[in-house]
Amino acid sequence: MLKEDESVSDNLTEEQERTLNALLNLIIPPSEDGKMPGAADVGFFDHMDSHEIRPWIQEGLLHVVEESQATYGKELSALNGAEQGQLIDSLRGRFRQFFNGLTTQVINCYYQHDDVLEAIGLEARPPFPNGYPVEEGDLALLEPVFLRGKIYRD
Repeated sequence: MLKEDESVSDNLTEEQERTLNALLNLIIPPSEDGKMPGAADVGFFDHMDSHEIRPWIQEGLLHVVEESQATYGKELSALNGAEQGQLIDSLRGRFRQFFNGLTTQVINCYYQHDDVLEAIGLEARPPFPNGYPVEEGDLALLEPVFLRGKIYRD
């Protein structure tokens, strides 16, 4: 349980947090006109906790931090864009599962954020209770299912 003055990312070091934020904005950078937020601006730390993905992300971040320090002598967030790209490209082959998983989670988090939904012209709300219009179908198509009878146990 977190205390009031603790952040949700207390088990990441400050360098890991900065590295993760740099990676997030490499995956989905903020738009230059400021209309679309970057992936680091949509609550990914909360997403990690709610989806229990923090352990493997933290493990992957350790590799990125180590490689950045070994190659450039500084952390990923302190590198320029070209150096960041080169470092990630060199790591992608060895840690493909980490980068693929991270990208998938970032996209899932990003496109559920209210600011992003509104920026792309959607209402920032759950689909229910207002619901979306669903075209009525021909219920006669379900007749074979009804005729099949009960196929489950009570």
